[in-house]
Amino acid sequence: MKKRWLIITIIGVIAAFAVMLAIFNNHNKTSAKMPEKITQTIQVQKSAPLTFNGISKSKKTQSITLNQALGENLYLEKQDGEAVAQGDLIATYYILKDYNTLLDKLNKVRQKNAEINNLKKDVQNNSAKITALTNEVNQLNKQITKMRDAAPNKVYAQFDGVLTVPTSSSEVMKPLAEISSNDASVVISVSEYDLSHLNQDQEVKLAPVDSGTKIKGTITRIATRPDNTTSKISTYTAQIKPETELKNGSHVQVTVPLKEIKIPNSAVKEEDKKFFVYKANGSKYTKKEIQGTKKDNYFVVTKGLKNDESIVKNYKDAD
Repeated sequence: MKKRWLIITIIGVIAAFAVMLAIFNNHNKTSAKMPEKITQTIQVQKSAPLTFNGISKSKKTQSITLNQALGENLYLEKQDGEAVAQGDLIATYYILKDYNTLLDKLNKVRQKNAEINNLKKDVQNNSAKITALTNEVNQLNKQITKMRDAAPNKVYAQFDGVLTVPTSSSEVMKPLAEISSNDASVVISVSEYDLSHLNQDQEVKLAPVDSGTKIKGTITRIATRPDNTTSKISTYTAQIKPETELKNGSHVQVTVPLKEIKIPNSAVKEEDKKFFVYKANGSKYTKKEIQGTKKDNYFVVTKGLKNDESIVKNYKDAD
């Protein structure tokens, strides 16, 4: 009898162990089928700035060209790169005879000044010679001034600026010189896709390529009509006022910072015409209302998020 109960007991223990083993295996299979849910997050970043290649252009220019109705020859009174003020004498018209006389006198002045400089370098006492030559130079300069004053036709600067003498050109009627005003602005060409990012009085950064320095600038004008249109794109002109004066013709890199933040559409939950995201703080998520515009592939946030904040990549993971 005892042997019979022992057998029954052993069978019961084996059956119980088999049941427990089956439950354990079933639990493991269930766990394998349902892995732990992982919620992905992303770090909010401002959009990269826009960059443009611009050129500095003076608002006003004055070309000095030969008008033979006023005289056969035109003599420039200023040098290339020289600053001029409004009303300064820039050029004088002469008939051919007087022009040749003028050039002769100017040449003599240069020669005598060269002699004076050489005499000053000599250790001997040349004061008497220097004085005589100086008097001759003064006399010649008086004669040149008299000729200039007697000339009936002259050209004067219309505004403050810098005079430049163009190099050789293929143009038939190229100007002998040109005055560029000091109020140069940087001009850039903007595509229709980037135009919405530029605003009147917006601050930008300028980097003239010839100096390597960076200065501030302010957008003063944005064209309302395109200056160039193709079958694929239209471009508009924008003008920027630099913080400091730039040389006319300088090439400038223009950087326009963007304040907008772009996030995936999957991160944005829409409820009752309002938009929300889930801000991530460790393993906790906080629902936050945002403002902006939904695009085809992303959402542009204008209010509600700051740079470097973390949000849930797919709002359904935290919903």
